[in-house]
Formats: sequence, structure tokens, C-alpha cells
Amino acid sequence: MEWALTHGPVGTWRSALGTAGVLLGDEVHFGADGSGELRSSSVVFGEERLPFRWRMVGYAAVHIGFDDEERVVRMEFRRLQTDAGAVTVLAEPGVDAFWPADDPLELLSR
Repeated sequence: MEWALTHGPVGTWRSALGTAGVLLGDEVHFGADGSGELRSSSVVFGEERLPFRWRMVGYAAVHIGFDDEERVVRMEFRRLQTDAGAVTVLAEPGVDAFWPADDPLELLSR
């Protein structure tokens, strides 16, 4: 998945939660044009969608900006064991999440 570290995480990613993902989680879409959307959902609170803009600012570094918050997020890939098996996830180094999501992300589609 070197392509994501050099050219950006273009595609749709979801929280790597194993079987808990049917109840809650985030889905993050990074468009090739620099657009993006965070979709958070839970069976209790429903769904919320937040658009954002993104751009690569260096190797394994992506700038993500919402209306009221901007951040440069470092990226790495690693293996994560879930109750549904091991998956390769996108996360921040030393953190069990990938901002703006609350969890590490696994690739759904590219």
C-alpha cells in the first residue's frame, strides 16, 4: 500500500472494528480531486456526514481540513488483530486511530 503513502489514501476506508462494525463506525472517503467525506454511523445515533478537503504535504503526511479544524496527519500501515481476523490498517504512528476517524481504517475500495 505504498501508493497511499506517496500519492494519498484515495479510496473509501472504514473503521477496522471486526464484527462490531455492523453496529457503529466511521467510513472515510478520500476523492482523487482532494475532496473527502467522513460518515459516522451507529445504531443509537444514526448517521452524520462531514465533508473535508485533503492534500498530500510529504511522504506519509496528509493535510486534512474541515471548516473549523485543520491538521497534518502522519500515516503508516500495520497489521491489526480483530475478532474477525487480522487486517492491514491505515493509522497514525503510535496511535490506534486515523484522524478524523476514532479507529484505524481498513480499505474498502480504491
